[in-house]
This record gives sequence, C-alpha cells and structure tokens, in this order.
Amino acid sequence: MAKKIQSRTAAPKRKSKKKVSLESRLFGESGAQGFASSFFSTFSLNRIQTVVGLLLLLFALLSTVSVLSFLPTGAQDQSLLLKLDSGVPLEGQEKFLNHFGALGARWANFIFNGMFGWGSMCMLVFLFWIGILMVRGERSGYIPALLRFVKYAFFMIWVSLAMAALQSLFSVDSHLEWGGAHGIRLYNYLMMQVKGWGLLLILLASLVIGLVLTNDRALDLVQHPRLPRQAHIPRLGLWGRIRGFGAGEVEAQEQEPSEEDLDEETNEGDALMAEDEPLEDEEPESEEEGELPTSESSQQPLSSTIHSIDGLIIEQAPEDDLVEVRHRNPGLAPGVMLEHYQIPSIELLKDYELNAPVQNMAEIERNKQRIIDTLASFKMRVTPSRITIGPAVTLYEVIPDQGIKVSRIKTMEEDIALSLKSEGIRIIAPMPGKGTIGIEVPNSTPQIVSMRSILASRRYNELRDSMELPIGMGKTITNEPFVFDLSRIPHLLIAGATGQGKSVGLNAIITSLLYSKRPEELKFVMVDPKMLEFSVYEELENHFLAKLPDVDKAIITDMTKVVPTLNSLCIEMDNRYHQLTQARVRGIKEYNQQVRNRENVAINGGQLMPYIVLVVDEFADLIMTSGKEVEQPITRLAQKARAAGIHMIIATQRPSTDVITGLIKANFPARIAFKVFSMIDSRTILDSPGANQLIGRGDMLFYQGKEMIRLQCAFLDTPESEAIVSHIQQQESTGSAYMLPEYIPEDEEGGAKTFNPSEKDPLFEEVARMVVNSQIGSTSNIQRKFNIGYNRAGRLMDQLEGSGVVGPQGGSKPREVLIKDMMSLERLFETLR
Repeated sequence: MAKKIQSRTAAPKRKSKKKVSLESRLFGESGAQGFASSFFSTFSLNRIQTVVGLLLLLFALLSTVSVLSFLPTGAQDQSLLLKLDSGVPLEGQEKFLNHFGALGARWANFIFNGMFGWGSMCMLVFLFWIGILMVRGERSGYIPALLRFVKYAFFMIWVSLAMAALQSLFSVDSHLEWGGAHGIRLYNYLMMQVKGWGLLLILLASLVIGLVLTNDRALDLVQHPRLPRQAHIPRLGLWGRIRGFGAGEVEAQEQEPSEEDLDEETNEGDALMAEDEPLEDEEPESEEEGELPTSESSQQPLSSTIHSIDGLIIEQAPEDDLVEVRHRNPGLAPGVMLEHYQIPSIELLKDYELNAPVQNMAEIERNKQRIIDTLASFKMRVTPSRITIGPAVTLYEVIPDQGIKVSRIKTMEEDIALSLKSEGIRIIAPMPGKGTIGIEVPNSTPQIVSMRSILASRRYNELRDSMELPIGMGKTITNEPFVFDLSRIPHLLIAGATGQGKSVGLNAIITSLLYSKRPEELKFVMVDPKMLEFSVYEELENHFLAKLPDVDKAIITDMTKVVPTLNSLCIEMDNRYHQLTQARVRGIKEYNQQVRNRENVAINGGQLMPYIVLVVDEFADLIMTSGKEVEQPITRLAQKARAAGIHMIIATQRPSTDVITGLIKANFPARIAFKVFSMIDSRTILDSPGANQLIGRGDMLFYQGKEMIRLQCAFLDTPESEAIVSHIQQQESTGSAYMLPEYIPEDEEGGAKTFNPSEKDPLFEEVARMVVNSQIGSTSNIQRKFNIGYNRAGRLMDQLEGSGVVGPQGGSKPREVLIKDMMSLERLFETLR
C-alpha cells in the first residue's frame, strides 16, 4: 500500500518535467529571462531604425561623392575599367582618379551612365531624406513615404528624358550619358513614335501635371493665372491633403500657400473654423465705450491652415494678406494745412519674416504627447482638441475627462515645463468662451514679427480709417495682426523688466501712429529720463511734437520740466473743454467732424484739434524725483482728458506699488506686461500672475479688464526709425512745434500784490505771532496748533506770504520766515490796519 502511494506521488513529478532551452542551460532559468530582456532592450526597433538610417546616409553620401568625382574624371576611369574587364593589367602610372578608386568609378558609371544620368541625383536626394528621417526617429507613415518616392521617381524619369533629348539636340560627345541608359532608351522610343515636336509637348505637359500634383503654388497658378501677390494665405493643397492620411507629420517645406476656393477666402472666417466655433459679427460703430475695439484678432482668425489628424485639429498660423499702404492726400480739405504731406512708405521697413524658420510638425506632435503623458502620470486624463501654432508660442487645447478638477491642472505648469524642457509654460484654465484648457508652450524656433507685416496687413489698413488712433502692436498666437484704438482705451500702462522689449513696444506704438495720422491730426509729448530712447524723434519737432514755449528741445530729458509740462497739459485740457462747450459737442471726434463739414469755423480758426499723446519712457524715475507733484496731474489727465483728445502711454521697468499706485491703476484700465521676474510684479501690473511666465524677446500680455491676450510684439530696429524720421523731416511742416499753454506756478503769481487786508482771516494776527515766535512757516504746524482744517490753514499761509511774513514755498521744507522779531511784526500789523 505504501508503494502504491509512493508511486502515485512520484507520477506528477515525472509529468512536471519540461524542456530546458539552450539559454536556460547556459545561463540558468533567471539568466534566460535576463538574456531575452537584455537582447530585446538592446536591439529595440528605435535602435535598428537609427542604424538603418545611418547606413542609408552613408550609402547616399558615398554614392554622391563617387558620382561628383566621376563627372570630370570619368573618361580616364572608363578606359581603365575597360582594360580591367578585358583582363589587361594596369601599368604602374595608370591610376583611377575617382576618390574611391576602381570601385567608386565602377559604381558611379553604373549610377550615372547605366541608370538615369542626371535624373539619378533625384533618387540620391530621396535616400538622404529617408536616412535623416530614420536617424531623427521620426515616422512619416507608409503612404507619405510612398508618395514622396513616386514624386522623386517621376522627376528622375523626366530629368533623364529631358537631358537625353538635350544631349542629342546639341550632339554633345562626352563620356557622360546625360540621360543615362534608360533615358536614352526612352528618348529613342518616343522619337520613333511622336518625333521632336511631340516629344517637346510630352515634356511640357508632363512637367505641368507633375507640378500641379506636387506643388500648391503651381496648382494656384493654373487655377487662377495672375501676378503673384506679396503674401498668400496658406491653405492645404492636394498634396497636403493626401499626406494628411499618414501618421500625421505635415512637413513645413510642403505647406506652400495655395488659394483654392478664392471666394471663400474673402469671408471673415474659414468654413472649417465655423465647425469648431462660430465667427462673431464685426463690432458696430456704436459699441460701448471702454471696450477694446480690436480687429477681432483676439476672438477669431481670418483664415488658417487646418489639418485634421486622428480627430485632432492642428491649426497652422496664417499669414495675413499684405496690401499696399495707401497714401492719403486730402488736398485742400477743411482743417488741412499741409497739402502735399505724404505718410512714410512701407518700403522703409524691413521684412524680418521673409526667411523665417518653419515649425517642425514632428516636434509639435511630440510636445502634445508629452503633455498628455505628464498629466496622465498624475491621474489627470485629458483629450487633445486643437493645436494652434503661432509665431513664438504654440497653444495646445485639451479637454479634461469627467471628474478632473480644473484647479488641479492649473498647478501643473512646472511639471509640464520639466517634461518639455522648456520655460514660459502658461496654462489658461478654462479657455474663455470654450470648453477647453489651453497650454501655451514656447516654440523652439520663434519667429520675428516685423513691423512691416503689421502695417502692410489688410486688417490694419481696413481698420486704420475707422479708428481714431490705430495701433498695430504685434501678432496674436493665431498669427493675426493685433490692432486696437488708443482713443477707446483711453490710456495705456506698460511694464516689463530691462531688455524684454518694452522700448521696442513704445517704438512700435509711435510708428503705428506716424503711419496712420497727419501732423494736423496728432502731436506727441515725449518724456525721456534716459535721454536716449526718443532722441531719434527730435527731428519731428516741426511735424509731430508739442512743447512749452520756453523750452529748447521738444523731447523732455530735464526732469525739472516734467511737472510744468504735465500741468500745462492740464491747462490745455481745460481750454479744449471750453472749445468743445462752445461748439456744443461731446468730444474731439465730433469737433473735428464739424471742422471737416465747415461748421463752427469761428472757433479755433477752423483748424482741426489734434490728438495729443503723452509718452513717458521711465515713470519710476519721475516718481523718485518729483513724487506727488507728478502723480497729481497725471491722475487728473487720466480721469478727464479722454474726451479732449489727450491720451497717455506710461512705461516703467519697476512695477512696484510705490510707482504704480492704486490711483494710477484705477485710471489705466489697459495694460501691457512684458516679462517680469516675480509674480508680485505681475500681480501689480495685471492683477494676476502670468507676466512672470513669459519668455521675453517681445513676448507680452495685453489686458483691458477682460481676458488677457498673448502677443508677440512687432520688432522695429533703430535704422528703420531713422529712415521714417528722415522721410517725415523732408516733408512740408508748420515751421514750429505745437505750443502748449504757458504754466505759471502758484508761488510765482505775484506775492503781496494779491493780498487784500480787508479779506484776511480772523486768525491772521495770532497765526503770524506764532510763526514769528517759532520761526517755522509750516501749514501743517498751523493746522495742528489752531485745530483748523487744511484748507483754512493753506489760505492763512497764502495770506502770510502775501503780507511778507513768510517766503515762497520751497518744496517739502518749511517756508522761510522773513520777519525775525515781534516789533517788526507789530509795525506790519499797523500798516495793514
């Protein structure tokens, strides 16, 4: 019984035996698994693809060098090859001139003469492209690779046939067969069938068909034959649509602009964009004041290249139509003094976007996947919705899954920046008016937005005449020119750290106004504490600058002249309101319209009332030197000067609370923030973080009480500004600057001559005795000693100054007491009685 039990227990052991593999015998059970995992990890598909790509590049490089070396030396190498093939040994002095010897000469002869001649170079280019693609680890998909192969094969055959025909036409005797063996064979066959003119027709027709199938410009030229424009709105042509069925890479060099469906492009939006979000109508003229009358650039792009890959919309930033800048010459219209004045030509500006780098779509795809993977690693699942590629920043829009809090995603900026190895990541959660979350990622190759592309854009020129003070600031993330009206803002506050584009932004604003307004319509008051930023505009004094009567230079660099100039602007504002009241209008726009309609000619001699724009480059320096004396007139102008046509642009590199006070911020609803280095500075200028996450070099946020719009500021170099100023200087002018009213400080208005003894305060004598005894002439001291209000104490101090007891005010220090003893004071009282 025990044996049976033992045999039964032993039977399963015999059944459990299994074959031992060779790896297990060599390395053991765990060693076999480790060997397999090590083998597959070492020889992964990515590594094999890279090695194959390197081999293809090496093969293409060796073939190209062999062919290039064969072109000048092929005749001698061929004779040596014939000797070797016939069994004749080479003599000592006979050597192959090809860089790779006999093998290189034989291989080059086969590629060039034995294949397709010059057309074989097309296939070498294809091998280079495949090799580079494989080495970089990019996957273009089978269909795009096959279509590219067909494209290069077509041009290889066409070039081979054309070169064979040329060599036969000119009877060139050479060791080179221009069309190769296959090209000559095809040429001879066609000559037997269709003769010379038929061959020429076949070559031309096949070339046109090939270009139409592979190039969008050729398709556009065939469909709409006309002169090429300065720029095109890029659209995805036939070749791009076919390639979109691949793995998703749409290469930048094949996204050539096309203008299919020309009638659809003239609309305000693209039909594809309408599927995602409808276009809003253009804002009516009677829109509420205070809102930003932009060119709809912050809401909808005009047109764009849209690729749909696996349900994901990739929106390539469009280029706006460029139009010729119109020179307005109103002739002898009412209010016009300079009949022959012409605005500067757009040719004075440089086009920095002409050879701008194009964004790599494979990199865009990788960044999208890294964002999704980073969020998924923190258990936040999102679905990609749209990718918008801008000049400097790409916007990735994602839709979070049900149950994912938006606040959690907003805290992922640093983690996403780490995964993308990039700075300046900004998360917009949620996107205004959309059910998505936006993630802004800086491009690896940012593009420069030139001022020329803004001022020559169709959008700017369409809105220039409808706006009073149009300003083209830059381009949005959708590559749309951003245009706003300074008169509707009505004042602008600019802040940013040193070297982040603040001064370039000021120059862009000034240039926009110079290109849109005539000298009769606009004047500048420029304050330049650094004495360098606005020096280029000194030559515009007789055209566009305003100054005080007793000032030599119109550009204010002396800080002692700033307070009188600001107070003079306040007087100018009051005088203008008096003129507007006489004309019975509510603003400068209606007043100038009356002048153009020849109404109220008696007021101001029938001349236009020019807009005045105050530009301050470094406001923090003014606050440090003058303090409240500067803040008070600026606050008064900000509160009242809009209707009188006086607007302010104030810039500072130190957006702290002691510079940008609450009173100033309350009257400057529109603000521009360039990159700052702390979140506190960003909250000071924008009331929210964001400016500390910018990437610099013109990257900016525009805020006007609604959503913040990210822009790439237009770049304007100093030689361009000098060329503009030189052009305006050569135009006719009024002969002098626009004179502001003279400002006389209170302490210079007459002293004792204005003092009336019959109107002196009942406390006058007591206060005078206290001042003489203490030898302190202070308004606050009078207020404290006699327990009276500040206004009454100020009137008493004015009476003491008028009677000669104290001297004029000397800043924040107490006034000098002119009477030193009580006897002299009593004699003064007797004369006043």
